[in-house]
Amino acid sequence: MYLKSPLYLQAYSGDVRREITGVIYHEMTQRWQWNGNGQTPGGLIEAIADFVRLNVGYAPSHWVSPGLGDRWDQGYDVTARFLEYCDGLRSGFVAELNKKMISGYSDNYFVELLGKPLDKAFK
Repeated sequence: MYLKSPLYLQAYSGDVRREITGVIYHEMTQRWQWNGNGQTPGGLIEAIADFVRLNVGYAPSHWVSPGLGDRWDQGYDVTARFLEYCDGLRSGFVAELNKKMISGYSDNYFVELLGKPLDKAFK
């Protein structure tokens, strides 16, 4: 498991214990999530892990606010916030999306789960 470098932690001005806990949630999620046999966009993989971190209350204060970002697949906090929005539209959305990624990936999964394509879902 990768934990941020000692230099990052030395310069970190926030609660180091909280940050490390958030990183552990992120990294452990990646050990258990599906990656579509390498077909899932990397930004979505990272965002699912950050979605978990967000939902357990360990999102850093510098993450974007809900509804911000340029693209749904911008990754990390932007896409995690988008997944939070999608999960609000359909409870359990992220878990269902992860199940679909067991053997591949398609943007059409969003249509199957939400009834609308990505360009309509992302605000």
